[in-house]
Amino acid sequence: MKIPATLLAAALACAAPLSQALEQSELDLLIKRLAEVETRQAQTQQVIADLRRQIEQAGAGGTSREARVLAEKVIQPEPRREIPAEAFYPALFPQLADESRFILRTADNEFSFGIDGLLVGRAEYNYRSDDGTGSSKHDSGFETTATRINFCGYVHGNYGYWARLNAVEFGSDPVFDALVGTYSFSDSTILAVGQFPNLMTREQGLMVEKIQAVEATATNNVFDRFAFKGIIVGHHRPRTIVRGIVHDGYRSFANGYDEIDGPSADWAVAGQALGMLIGDESDWKRFNNITSRPGSELAWQVNAAFSVQSNPDIYLGILESSFEGDGWNIYTSGYYRDSDEDFDDVGGKDLGFVFQGGMWTGRHTEIYTRYDITRPDSDRPQEGDAFRTITAGPYYYPKPRTDSIKFQGEVLYM
Repeated sequence: MKIPATLLAAALACAAPLSQALEQSELDLLIKRLAEVETRQAQTQQVIADLRRQIEQAGAGGTSREARVLAEKVIQPEPRREIPAEAFYPALFPQLADESRFILRTADNEFSFGIDGLLVGRAEYNYRSDDGTGSSKHDSGFETTATRINFCGYVHGNYGYWARLNAVEFGSDPVFDALVGTYSFSDSTILAVGQFPNLMTREQGLMVEKIQAVEATATNNVFDRFAFKGIIVGHHRPRTIVRGIVHDGYRSFANGYDEIDGPSADWAVAGQALGMLIGDESDWKRFNNITSRPGSELAWQVNAAFSVQSNPDIYLGILESSFEGDGWNIYTSGYYRDSDEDFDDVGGKDLGFVFQGGMWTGRHTEIYTRYDITRPDSDRPQEGDAFRTITAGPYYYPKPRTDSIKFQGEVLYM
């Protein structure tokens, strides 16, 4: 049987690649957008021409009423561009790049108020083979200590703010662990003043639901301070981010200034440099969590950071690597700290390492494992032995493309 030429042509046309249709759709959108811009430009040019004509008439003794009407039409400011939370990132505060923030704005768009939060409920079971008395012990319970609320926005253009209210342990009142005012010199350079979370590692710089495990490692808690009080400046280039910090000290108290006898340092500075060696330079946001969803491209980010202070004298160095691809991720970090006896009555040189990996096993499921070790200075009494923890667990994501809701199980051995 002979197939008519018209039918064959129709079949070939229907078999055209879908990508061509998509490209045509995107092209149509661009053409439509261009037409809108050209129309607006033509309207503006017409207003300018009318203004010039009215100015000439007014100069010749004619009425200027129409000129005033046209002038008011021209000088009416357009609505200010929206400044999303991501405007603070990647130069500063990846915590603000939230995917589900509710935002209110004034009518003139000069002030915005954004709010988002996290509700965490945990059931824990703890078993000790030897609690120091020669016998085993176990206990269990529930906690919500990772619950928090964020408030952020901007005031009059380049000025912004951020406050974070965090639940804490022992049943005490929630505390503000972030209280900062920000100023944007440009889209790539931002300054913040106040108290802010530590950004020197991803374990502390990211929110708890973004670090893959339930909590940061014991090693990170030993070396990495939780927050800074001071001034931070961040500058973002396509493949690099640099940050400089002047702060109160490695273990200064939260919020208030410590008196002469407190742990505040005489002076303290910190710095950080991040580089994206592999990956899309416009996609820094992918490093806002320690996971890599299926379909993600290969990417590698490295980080070097330091903190130096006087009285007590503490030198801290950190190296960090984040390597991830299509549904898998590998995270590693190393710590070195040199402290004098004013820090913890002994002082010494301490080392710490973290190794973590994860892999998606299905559209909604992920598994991960982690190993960390702290090697204290041998001169520390009863602390010379290395301390290790091994962690592993599964995830279930009802919505695979978001961290807004997920279920997690974890086992930790130490």
